[in-house]
Amino acid sequence: MSRNLKATSARRIVRCFAYTRISEDREGAHLATERQLDDIRALAEQLSTPTVEYRIVKAYSGKPRPDYKDMLQRLRDGEADCVLAWHTDRLHRSPVELEEYIDVCSPRTIDTRTVKAGHLDLSTATGRMIARQLGVQARYEVERMIERSKRARDQKASHGEYSGGPRPFGYEPDGVTPRTLECPRCHLQGPDGFTMRRTCEDCEVVGRFTRDLVCQACDARDALCVDFVCDACQVPAGFAEGSEAALVHPALEGVVAGVSLRSTAKGWATRGVVSSRGKTPDVNQVRTILLRPRNAGFLQHRGQIAGRGDWMALADEATWRSAVAVLQDPSRYTSGTNVRKYLGSNIYECAECGTGKLTGFPRAVVRSKKIRERQRRTGVGPAPVKKPAYRCDSGCVIRDGQSLDDYVQLHLMRRLQEPDAAALFTRRAEPQVDVVQVRRDMRQARQKLDELAEALGRDEMDMQEWRVASGAARKRLQAAEDVLKEVVAANPVAELLAADDPVEVWNDTFDLSRRRAAIDFAMQVRVGKARPGRQPDGTYFDKSTIEIKWK
Repeated sequence: MSRNLKATSARRIVRCFAYTRISEDREGAHLATERQLDDIRALAEQLSTPTVEYRIVKAYSGKPRPDYKDMLQRLRDGEADCVLAWHTDRLHRSPVELEEYIDVCSPRTIDTRTVKAGHLDLSTATGRMIARQLGVQARYEVERMIERSKRARDQKASHGEYSGGPRPFGYEPDGVTPRTLECPRCHLQGPDGFTMRRTCEDCEVVGRFTRDLVCQACDARDALCVDFVCDACQVPAGFAEGSEAALVHPALEGVVAGVSLRSTAKGWATRGVVSSRGKTPDVNQVRTILLRPRNAGFLQHRGQIAGRGDWMALADEATWRSAVAVLQDPSRYTSGTNVRKYLGSNIYECAECGTGKLTGFPRAVVRSKKIRERQRRTGVGPAPVKKPAYRCDSGCVIRDGQSLDDYVQLHLMRRLQEPDAAALFTRRAEPQVDVVQVRRDMRQARQKLDELAEALGRDEMDMQEWRVASGAARKRLQAAEDVLKEVVAANPVAELLAADDPVEVWNDTFDLSRRRAAIDFAMQVRVGKARPGRQPDGTYFDKSTIEIKWK
């Protein structure tokens, strides 16, 4: 028995790092790395003998890749004698990575063993040559895979098809069916029990589209409109209340009405809304979701809108384009300013100079002469207090912020409760826009650009001729897009007009951004210099120099 104990204690331990990797880590992809690790553990058992044990001391997993860099550093520090992998292409797929790996392992005689490619002896010239050949082959396979993937995505884009990826917010995993459909008659909720219907916006013919989404009845391009019909009731389906699909359009309308993304994100979090990855969307994620062209039924390919997508839109194009125009407006980025901290910043106007806007700032409260004198003598006194205030850019007006905001809000609430408020605050008359004709102009302009591009590709014109010929079509397309951006102009006070108690809605529902939008929409506030001292009403706030006009 003593001889067996002695033999066991003499068994040499080969410290091994196990490395697994998968190219894409979509939902469930970690299972592939677990299978690789199972095979590597089996390899370690096969390599082990009564005198040598290949022991995995640490397992790494990931894409390029913090784990890989950490493993290299630990190998440099001498923490392992061997690297185990499923295949050499799991370790490195580029010549640069391979050469770095050789530089680390070769001088330290670190062994490399794989499940599929066998033993890799990097301490010899032959072993390094084999490793480089395997690396070249792996790189070739990667590039071929990338080419095939790009070609497949290009083909899908030409047909308006969903090209895969993480589940889009508002849609089922197929990327086509909204989550969640509901029949307005029998209240059946999908996706089961509904049939997709494709309609041409130009000729209104149903179900006659080529694979390239061209209407066979009128040859119209980009005229596809997709919806779903209840199989039992044969009526168009809507979206279930509170579902992902039902959230997108109101959020876009809110952006146009002045609702902040932070408020939208907070509202979604309160409802328990999560992204397709199971996380609560933050402000940036909400912005990304709302900017997606697929919300309006458009396909985005390589960063550009590539035409209609073969799925049901969650919002109309006009609302989406209007919201995009707001979200991409550079003036929204107010970092470093006080615009978003004060109700009237850049909304209230100066009545003295007639051109300046009032901006908010924190103003230190002036202490009484007695308190200032005591603080000067003793060096002890209350901490400085700052209160909101407004001032003109040229300095001709400075007013107390809280009193001015309260005065303006009080006037708005009183006006909203008067009998003629609905007529006054209904959206002011705007030029009537034929949205159908505008979209037809956009389709014709895109078709003209496609024809010119084909002529350029056939060498029927040179680049200079193409630039001249395409200029008019591009201007026509841009003009139509600009019109659609302005079509939807939401009324920021509509919710207040419909409320039984506007004050309650204002206090409980409207955040700062919505209050600012409502005031800017409803009234013009001109502020003059305040008269010093006590006013006739007994307060110290001068209302006589504030002029309010209803728009």
